Amino acid sequence: MPAPRGLSREYVELQLRFAERFTILGLCDLEHAVLRYTTFFRRFGFGSPDAADTNDDWIRYSSTLVGLPTLAEQTAWTAEFAETLDAPSAAAHDKVRCGPFSGEVCDGVLRTHFMPHDDDGLSPLDESKRERRRAELRTIVDMARDRHPGLVRVRGESWLYNTRSYRALFPPAHVATAHTRTGTTRFQGSSAWGQFLDHRGDVKASLRATFLTALDRFDGSEPWRVFPLPTLIVDSPIEVFDHDRR
Repeated sequence: MPAPRGLSREYVELQLRFAERFTILGLCDLEHAVLRYTTFFRRFGFGSPDAADTNDDWIRYSSTLVGLPTLAEQTAWTAEFAETLDAPSAAAHDKVRCGPFSGEVCDGVLRTHFMPHDDDGLSPLDESKRERRRAELRTIVDMARDRHPGLVRVRGESWLYNTRSYRALFPPAHVATAHTRTGTTRFQGSSAWGQFLDHRGDVKASLRATFLTALDRFDGSEPWRVFPLPTLIVDSPIEVFDHDRR
């Protein structure tokens, strides 16, 4: 996970608007909505949102937020709070990492993650980097298997599986399992929210406009439909990766 520094105010505002909609509909209070429907807890480097009740920094952030009367003030406070935080330590989590990929193993399943940012000005999914990305993915799978001999499956959840450039990094049999994630009532990570950012961290204007139009019509049911691109789930046996050594 990248450092929270540089959190785009436009990106913050978009998420706050989503959280605010739940309060307008009377479904929950703002403090609960911001925890449940934004990436902020994770982007601040606080780990699992389930620990929010005992995190003093989060309590300070959220209690101040709910006392601010306007969206502009809430956005400014969120961005300013992020700037005060140190980058989260990669060592704080039992993850395997290589390039933009990371993975974590639970109950025999490797869950893969991807942070689409590089330092050279090009998208990390640029075609010129495809073989490098495939090698990094293989490294993640091999590292996870070495640490967890009981590993049996590989799973991913992301909007990125809608893109040809990301699907091309994985074995065809893996991405063939893709199906839309529905029924979720939490939007606390980048699996849905990441679609709004380009590789420079700027908000994509067209997706923002589509999202806000859908949000105006949102009645509180099926919140995953507000997002322009669905979050897709892929899940296959780890042997699929053994058979794909491109």
